[in-house]
Amino acid sequence: MIAVRAPDHLGDAVMALPAIEALAALGPLSVYCSARWARELFEGLDLHGGDELPVAPEVAVCFKPSWHAAWRWRHLPTVGVGPAGRYKTTLPEAAEHRRERYARIVQAVGAPAPGVPVYRPRGAALVLPEGYVGFNPCSPSRTVRWPGFGALAERLAPHPIVTFCGPGEHRTARGAVGPHVKLVPGLGLRDFADALSHCTVLVSNDSGAAHFAAACGVPVVVVHGSTDPARTGVGTPVERPARLWCQPCYRKVCLWGTPCMDVSAEAVEGVVRTFLGRGASPG
Repeated sequence: MIAVRAPDHLGDAVMALPAIEALAALGPLSVYCSARWARELFEGLDLHGGDELPVAPEVAVCFKPSWHAAWRWRHLPTVGVGPAGRYKTTLPEAAEHRRERYARIVQAVGAPAPGVPVYRPRGAALVLPEGYVGFNPCSPSRTVRWPGFGALAERLAPHPIVTFCGPGEHRTARGAVGPHVKLVPGLGLRDFADALSHCTVLVSNDSGAAHFAAACGVPVVVVHGSTDPARTGVGTPVERPARLWCQPCYRKVCLWGTPCMDVSAEAVEGVVRTFLGRGASPG
């Protein structure tokens, strides 16, 4: 049996999906994850809570980059990437995209090379405008929130726009996009995937929603500031014309007011319109 400690952040978990599928080709697999969306994302797999401990697996793969997770699984034959000694088999750190890191881990235990993330389940249909532009302005981390969604909505008018947000993010999302943009809050992953079937392109912060939309087959445009597209990016990245000395930092708090997010709505609009001009649609 193979035990997998999956990431608890949606974007990382989506990036890990192909690696988990590759591990499943080796034999029985159990996935451990604490996130509320885990049952929908890992549908069809043997899923357990993140605080549960596996019983005598042949190998334990750790995708969650956490000292706490490594300590809790220290008695198991663990494999992961990190500082020397963190896991029983510790692979060295490397300058690579996170998907490449996950691929390196599973190939070290004999799994085939993973492909790209794909999410297939679909939920209940929503009545949404065909070919709309999707917005995802929310993120738990303030340092990745692009402040230009409201200006972008004005520049794209009258093209239909739909803004998505998670539970408890309604007020933040409304403040980001203004009073006239359609807002769809609190969808589960299956229903979100179905809603995205009408979307031409999703504009997002560097967040889990962007990775999930891409796995559903939707073109995504991601505004980056404190994060690096080469490490965590998906889709088409947009950054300020010249990087600051502090980029990327991956910090949750910025002492200078996130100048790295100084990306113009005009620049993002130009990229979005390339998808509108193609009539891009996931179908």
